[in-house]
Amino acid sequence: MKKTLALILTFCMILALTACGGSSSGGSSSDGSSSGGSAGGDTGSSSGADTGSGNAGSGDEYTPIEIILAHGCTETTAEHASFQLFEELVEERSGGAVSVNIYPNQQLGGDREYTEAAVQGNVTMGGPSTSNMASFVPALNAFDAPFIFSDYETVYKALDSDAGKALLDSLEVAGLKGLGYFENGFRNLTINGEVNHLSDLKGLKIRTMENEVHLAIWQALGANPGPLAFGELYTALQQGSFDAQENPLEQIYNNKFWEVNDHVYLTQHVYTPYIIYMNLDAWNGLNEATQNLIQECIDEAVEHNRALCAENNKLCTEGINSSGKSQVYEVSDELLQEMIDACNAAGIYDTVIEKSGGTYAQDFFAAAGFSYN
Repeated sequence: MKKTLALILTFCMILALTACGGSSSGGSSSDGSSSGGSAGGDTGSSSGADTGSGNAGSGDEYTPIEIILAHGCTETTAEHASFQLFEELVEERSGGAVSVNIYPNQQLGGDREYTEAAVQGNVTMGGPSTSNMASFVPALNAFDAPFIFSDYETVYKALDSDAGKALLDSLEVAGLKGLGYFENGFRNLTINGEVNHLSDLKGLKIRTMENEVHLAIWQALGANPGPLAFGELYTALQQGSFDAQENPLEQIYNNKFWEVNDHVYLTQHVYTPYIIYMNLDAWNGLNEATQNLIQECIDEAVEHNRALCAENNKLCTEGINSSGKSQVYEVSDELLQEMIDACNAAGIYDTVIEKSGGTYAQDFFAAAGFSYN
């Protein structure tokens, strides 16, 4: 059944064969979508999770539904493991009334493709990067603002705030119900050589996503950014076509960019999570008990995901530092402030606010405790 359904849906859309969660357009790879992968060991297991609690029963009280859940990451990533936990929880607690069929690794297309299918009702749930969702939901441009978070504690406080929930609610303009956020990670810089001052970035040829705000950020920092298909990036760095690149830590580790760049700087310049959604018509067709159960199980999967990714980031750092080829470095407070000032002077934050519409970005900045003026 699953294979047949996957084939039908696959031939109904243009599959993106770039990086995890990417678009089908040539240079617009959405790398960073597969962060959360294992730095050591199998993260595809949800062992240790308590699946016996909650509302287990005969299923008579729940609306029967078969959920088609698509995402772009491989089966070894934390996103996939977290969706597996959701599947296990919701199926057991609903007594089988709710069933989940997960299609990972771009089986139903990249972020944009399966999201289009979800808007049309051909996919029930998904978990794309917010950067790839902004074309559907302008409010999500708020996540592309640089340097607004100091650490993960601040990130989670903002995501769980009223401002974070408002961004989830904004998905309704696209016919989707926002349910929560999975970890994707901060984007960080890899480069050959030291970066101690903003002037060290001048003229740096750095590969970025094909994203208007991301390109503008690195231009403001004095670099020479450009997009490139993610699958070509390792070779481009090896051959010197690009001097540097930026990605979440686990993406840096799993794709071995530390082999071709000897410095990994925790610039944490942009944080973009995966955003979990459900087709709004499908959601509205469920009774309240089923809606509450799905939300409950997503919430537990989110907590599991955060713990799993924290451990993976630690393993990635240890792996890079023990490689003998590269090291992970913190960024000084002075350099960080130089970067923020440069982005402010270039009008990056104003651009994000304008692209997001309403007060979504301003409210999100406030929830993060960030002020750029």
